[in-house]
Amino acid sequence: MKKLFIYLTVIFISSAAFAQETEDEKIESLKTAFITEALSLTPEEAQAFWPIYNLYEDKKEALYDAKWCEVKNGLDTIEELDDAKAEKLLATYLQMKKDRLKIRQDFVAELEKLMSPKKILMLKKAEHDFHKMLLEKYKK
Repeated sequence: MKKLFIYLTVIFISSAAFAQETEDEKIESLKTAFITEALSLTPEEAQAFWPIYNLYEDKKEALYDAKWCEVKNGLDTIEELDDAKAEKLLATYLQMKKDRLKIRQDFVAELEKLMSPKKILMLKKAEHDFHKMLLEKYKK
């Protein structure tokens, strides 16, 4: 019952704010509700979990902003790249992947202080399921 109340509260707050939110904010609100429900987070767990998760998301976004644009621009003009530039671009891409893995490993290490390995895996599944749901809605 408590879980249902939390879920409905998040949905109600989210839907009340939708009129003033951007599309990204709407998606973030839905994601928060989806993950909270999937992990069955208590209010206390949610209070500890979300700051860690949001910091992780911010770090991922900062890495993306810093590196992906460079990689994407290179890929858009791949036919024009000589071998030296292609090698540099490949190194940048691989470093970005390593940096992203490090961010995820640090995130998981923080989560291990709060929740079980099973719940951490449930988070990964919830993230995957949420993205899948968004793609299915987008197709319609």
